[in-house]
Amino acid sequence: MRVCGVIAEYNPFHKGHAYHLAQAQRAAQADFVVCLMSGSFTQRGMPALLPAPARAEMALRGGADVVLQLPYAFSVREGEKFALGGVEILSRLENVTHLSFGCETDNPALLQEAAALLEAPDARFESALRQGLNAGLSHAAASGKALEKCLGPEAAILALPNNALAICYLRALIRTGSDLVPVPVRRLGAYHGREAEKLPSASALRGALLRGDWQTALDGVPEPCRPLLQKAVAAGAIFRPEALDRMLRRLLLTATPEDLRCLPGVSEGLEQRILQAAKTAKNREELLAAVKTRRYTLGRISRALCHLLMGVSREDLPDHPACARILGFKKSAAPLLRIWQDGDFPLVTRPAKTTDMALDVRADELWRIGAGLPLGDTYRRGPVIID
Repeated sequence: MRVCGVIAEYNPFHKGHAYHLAQAQRAAQADFVVCLMSGSFTQRGMPALLPAPARAEMALRGGADVVLQLPYAFSVREGEKFALGGVEILSRLENVTHLSFGCETDNPALLQEAAALLEAPDARFESALRQGLNAGLSHAAASGKALEKCLGPEAAILALPNNALAICYLRALIRTGSDLVPVPVRRLGAYHGREAEKLPSASALRGALLRGDWQTALDGVPEPCRPLLQKAVAAGAIFRPEALDRMLRRLLLTATPEDLRCLPGVSEGLEQRILQAAKTAKNREELLAAVKTRRYTLGRISRALCHLLMGVSREDLPDHPACARILGFKKSAAPLLRIWQDGDFPLVTRPAKTTDMALDVRADELWRIGAGLPLGDTYRRGPVIID
């Protein structure tokens, strides 16, 4: 049996994701495709537009056989931790043989070279990295410049979002000694394209949904997924990006520098910049713009603000995933799930039944507060099951 794993956010699921799943299954010659998907909050620290169960069902109807939830402790983290958490989970599931991811390059060897160099940097790379950091660049930007110096001008393409995350996956495979076979699939279309294309970006679809352009949004998702999108919108199960801004400002009003220094990713004076900017910023978007520098990236700041909303400190985030939630599956994949449930990595159907998913329960409830929905529902609900 061959199973191809995919780590994703599906915020929301669209035609480009369906294309990737089809290509991944074909390239891996896989019997099943399992998607490990972020829950209520994404890697950049923003709430997902739609609830996790709806996004999971869209993925199932778009080509996945099983959808598991990547725990909050790894889904709202920098790329390296995001990838490590996902690779660890997939590597511990029986019969998962491949890991597929999108990228913007058709040169997978370049991705492998970059991953190997970042995992075992030589003197030339370390010298170039120090030079970039001393110039005030973020670690990611300085690493990118060092890769260009060591691998040549072609390495500039590695800074593109999918390439950068692809390298994180490859590094995670190296670091964990995983046997998963990488299956890169070249992305078609712009990652942050604002217009919905033949294969649109998630950013374009979110923009269309938030401005009420329903036809553009529906055109961007596979036909079997359209009723699910319509149902979520009709039920008001949609999260507007500004929904928790007042709560965030209230927390920052009473926060001390010591409070912020406890948050994951906050160091080097970032806490002072956040508190200073909070005095004049009227919303989260203004706050992010005011705090951002070459060293403090938007993603790092946004994740810190998400952890503040969640009440999460560094000590709350484990080094290794303890379990994963089964969000949904096709009935044809039930034999695979039985194999996994007899394995040594715990899979949870209802997160309320285990303390290992306490952060995910809290994240679900915070999401529902922002969406204006009643509490106490999603974390008691079982998996979505489709024919």
